[in-house]
Amino acid sequence: MQATPEQISRMLSLAAASPSVEVCGLLLDSGRVWPARNIAAAPADQFELDPVDVAAAQQLGAIVGIWHSHPSGTAEPSLLDRAMCERTALPWHVVSPLTGDYRYLAPGGWQAPYEGRSYVYGVFDCWELVRDWYRQELGHALPRLDPAPDGWWQTRDLVPELCRQAGLQPVTGDWLRGDVLLCRCELSSAGADHAAIWLGDGRLLHQLRGQASRAEGFGRYWQRAVIRVVRLS
Repeated sequence: MQATPEQISRMLSLAAASPSVEVCGLLLDSGRVWPARNIAAAPADQFELDPVDVAAAQQLGAIVGIWHSHPSGTAEPSLLDRAMCERTALPWHVVSPLTGDYRYLAPGGWQAPYEGRSYVYGVFDCWELVRDWYRQELGHALPRLDPAPDGWWQTRDLVPELCRQAGLQPVTGDWLRGDVLLCRCELSSAGADHAAIWLGDGRLLHQLRGQASRAEGFGRYWQRAVIRVVRLS
């Protein structure tokens, strides 16, 4: 259900008080707009609800929505907003203190495009792209690397256990469409630090850290970077 004019006014007022960061919070079944601290590492571009504030809100009633502001531009939901709305399975409400704009999102099975995703670890990264491809193309749910802090590959190799959980086995023969290419892009990594989908016809689909997801040719760099190829058993 969309927010009422009173709720929108309250969200805009809270957002206007901190116009340089994404202000965020919750909507309760009582109609209350509950503000929460944004503990994201880059609060000007992202938000992360403080779990302490979420727990406090849950003492007052059921959470029926999540809201946040866009400090610059309009309230048009980003790809990240849409992806996280689906993941939380709650309505999302977005406001812009700059334009006074409001947008409403409801979870309904939206899927992010394979190419053009801006990198956000844990939401839009190489493994999440593999997971989305398997779910959409093969109807198969691969496990998530959770909990696994950003940069885990620099100190430990979680990939073998992840492959075991996912039922991915080493490939010894010709590669098939949908095989997962495990790569080491940084020599200092403990093991594989990147995953890509083999599309066939000399192309792979992947998302490098800090870059948009894309399909590209299997050039010399990738020929050197691949250390293992795995497939569903």
